[in-house]
Amino acid sequence: MRKVVVTGLGCISPVGNSVEETWEALKAGKSGIAPIAGYDAGPFKVKYDAEVKNFVASNYMESSVARKMAKFTQYAVAAATQALEDSGLKGNAEVLENTGIFLGVGIGGFEVMETGYKSYFTSNFTRVAPMTIPMLIPNEAAGNIAIVHGCHGPAHTIATACASGTDAIGNALDQIRSGRMDVCLAGG
Repeated sequence: MRKVVVTGLGCISPVGNSVEETWEALKAGKSGIAPIAGYDAGPFKVKYDAEVKNFVASNYMESSVARKMAKFTQYAVAAATQALEDSGLKGNAEVLENTGIFLGVGIGGFEVMETGYKSYFTSNFTRVAPMTIPMLIPNEAAGNIAIVHGCHGPAHTIATACASGTDAIGNALDQIRSGRMDVCLAGG
């Protein structure tokens, strides 16, 4: 059985936008729960959530590319970029050409769905932005990681609720251990 090693890490989370920030916040017992800032929570009973804070997509991708992605995809591309930088593989076309992606996603882009519904209802049921479906589907994140980083191996999205990320890592482990893949990006 082949040994499998983790060579790079990346993290975008409610307590930090890097592995280091997240780890320090966790060690300090910092909570990512805060008053909702991403939308007007006034009419709703729930006023708190665990949003990602201070994320700047243009630190990881062109703004024109980010505009075509839901937030969850921007976070996934950013975390993948960090992991590739940490591993020393970012830009290594020879390795990335055959790199697989296994990404756990519970649900796609809710904010995209909301915007699509608003557009549809306010246009007298005649218009939805053409990128609505491509932006909200769960496999958008794995596909965009592949496009941004030139990964041409399999790009799988695993949706198993709260276990999605763990299952994705397990699938990548299996691919490498069995000899079917040499390099995978995995997470959730």
